Amino acid sequence: MIEMIDDNTKTGNLESLFQFSENEIHHSRDLRENAEILHGDPAETLLYAILCAIYDGFNTRSKLYRHLDSMFAFRLDRMAISPVDRDESIQQGLNENLIDSSNGELILTKEGIRILRLSRIQVLHEGVWARRFLSERIVVTVSALTLIFLVLAKIWIGTMVSSGAMITDGLENLTDLGVVVIIAYSLQTGRDRLGALAIMSFMLISGCLLGYNAILRLLAPDTIEVNYWAYIVTVMSVALNYLLIWYKATVGRMTGNLSLISDAKEDGTHIRIGAGVLIGLVFAEFGVYIVDSLVALFIALVIVWEGIEALRELLEAGDDFSVDTIHLAASLRYDDRITNWALVQLARGPRNLIELNDSFLRGVKIGLRYFDIHAIIGYGNLEEKGIAKHIQIARRSGLIKGNDDELMITNNGLRLYYNNRASELKKVAKRYSKMYSRSSKTAIGILSWIFFFALMAFGEMIYTIFFDFARYVVGIILQGLAG
Repeated sequence: MIEMIDDNTKTGNLESLFQFSENEIHHSRDLRENAEILHGDPAETLLYAILCAIYDGFNTRSKLYRHLDSMFAFRLDRMAISPVDRDESIQQGLNENLIDSSNGELILTKEGIRILRLSRIQVLHEGVWARRFLSERIVVTVSALTLIFLVLAKIWIGTMVSSGAMITDGLENLTDLGVVVIIAYSLQTGRDRLGALAIMSFMLISGCLLGYNAILRLLAPDTIEVNYWAYIVTVMSVALNYLLIWYKATVGRMTGNLSLISDAKEDGTHIRIGAGVLIGLVFAEFGVYIVDSLVALFIALVIVWEGIEALRELLEAGDDFSVDTIHLAASLRYDDRITNWALVQLARGPRNLIELNDSFLRGVKIGLRYFDIHAIIGYGNLEEKGIAKHIQIARRSGLIKGNDDELMITNNGLRLYYNNRASELKKVAKRYSKMYSRSSKTAIGILSWIFFFALMAFGEMIYTIFFDFARYVVGIILQGLAG
C-alpha cells in the first residue's frame, strides 16, 4: 500500500497523509530501512520534522525557520531549532533525494513522501508501546516484580555471607512491597495525596526499625564470608533502582501521581544503600567486619533523614502540594530541558514573559502534531502549566535576569547554553559516524552479550584472583608500617 503512493503536489494535508490502519501501525518492525536514511529513529531526528513541515505547507526556508523555531519535543533532544540546524537538515534531505529545491521552493520527492509516511508509522507504533509502558498500572506491576526479585536475592546472599548491611537492605526492599500496595490502593480509590503521605511516613517508621536492628548488630558484629555473588546482587540492585526511579518519576510526572513520585524519592535511598553495602563488603574482604554494621546503621539514618525531608517539603507546600513540589533528582532532566529551551530563546534577544510563554505553548503544539507522545514524555499538562515556573527557577539560579516585561539571559546562562549546545552537537555528530551503522550496532550488541556470558562464567575466578592479590599487597604494606 505504501509503495503505491503517487502524490504529484508534494505538499498537502498532513492529516490525510497520516491516516493509517491499525495493521500498518502495529507492523512497523518491517519499516526500519528509513533509520539509515534519517540517521536515527524518526522521533529523535530533525529531518523527520522538516519533512512534516514541508508537506504541511511550510515550503521555504524562512517559513520553516519561523514554524519550527519554538518547537518543543523531548525525544528530539534539541534545545531549539536554529537556522543552521534547519539548513543542515534540509541539506541532508537533498542528499538523500527526499527534498527538491530546483524551482525555488522546497517540495518533497516521491521518495520523501514515502519516507515521511514510513517514519510517521514508526513514530505512532513506538507511541502505542510508550503509552502502554508509561502507565500507572504497568509501573506498579514492574515495581512489585523487581522488588520481589531483589528481596529474595539480597536476603539469600546476605544470609549466606552474614552481611548485616545486605540483609538490612533486603528487608528495606521488603517494606517497599508494602509501599507498592499503598500505591495500588491510592490508584484504585483516587486518594493519591493520602498515598503520598503514607509513603513518607512509612520511610520514617522503617528507618527507625532498621536502625534499631543495625545497632544490635553493631554491638555484636558477625563474621562475614564475602563471595562473588554478593557483589553481583549489590551492583544489580543499584542498576535496577536507577531504572525504577526514572520509570516512576516519568510516569508520576506525566500522570500527576503523587504516590509514584513519593515512591521514586524513597527509592533514591537505595542508591546510597547499594554504595554503602559495597563498601562494607570490600572492608569485610580484609577482616574489618564492623564497617558492615556501621553501613547498616548509616542506611537507617539516611532513610529517616529522607523521610523527614519529604515531610518538610509536604508541610511547606501546603495546599499547593503536587508532583512538582517533591524534589527529585530524576526530575531535573525534564525541568532542565524546558529551562534550556528558554535560554535558547533569550540568547537571541530579550523577551517578555507572556510572549515567551505563548511561544513555548505554540512549540509544544507543533511537537505534539509531529512527534505524538514523544514530544511530552515525562511531562504532564504542559499546555496548562506553561513556562512561568521554570523562569522563576532560572532567575533564582542566576541564569536569567529582569522582570516579566523584559527577560534577559545572564553570562551564567550563556555559559550553560554553550555547554549544552556543544553536547547537543556531539550527539548529532555521533549519528553520522560510521559506528552508528546497523552492522556496527549489531556487532557491539553481540560483543556485549559475549562479555556478559564471559563475566558469568569466569567472573568468580577473576574476583578470587583480584582479592587474593589485594590482600597480599595490603599484608605487605601493613608489615612495612609495623616494621
